[in-house]
Amino acid sequence: MRSVNLEDLKALAVAEGHTITEVGGDGDVSLRATTPDGLIFHLIGTACASEYSEDCLGMMVQVRYDDDEQVTAEKINQANLTFAAVSTWWDKEGETVGTTRYLILDGGQSMENLKVNLQNALALGPLVADVVWPADDDYDWLYDDEEDSE
Repeated sequence: MRSVNLEDLKALAVAEGHTITEVGGDGDVSLRATTPDGLIFHLIGTACASEYSEDCLGMMVQVRYDDDEQVTAEKINQANLTFAAVSTWWDKEGETVGTTRYLILDGGQSMENLKVNLQNALALGPLVADVVWPADDDYDWLYDDEEDSE
């Protein structure tokens, strides 16, 4: 595939078992979908309707979260350093933290490669969220040896 259109994005989402919940929210060639686990993500066509193609020569996979007072530039930077396969960003005005996996299709990609990129982006979204919003007490039980010694 050297380009994608809305039907391609739909096929990609459905082939991976996701439910499409909105079409066109981020432009004509875009959709929002939900994984079976409840993770919401966006597929967005980029570089569309150019002199080179009527379709889109690139695409983004985005996972977005609402920001809060725990979000800091340092945590966003740490997420970017930790997970280089996606770009982590913070839109303060839009009150959103997100991850983006950008794919350039000019040289061609297989549908299988698009699926793998989608899988990777969806796996990394929650890991990035763990960096931005660490759950300090998730592993306290590992260090609580008082109960073990009784």
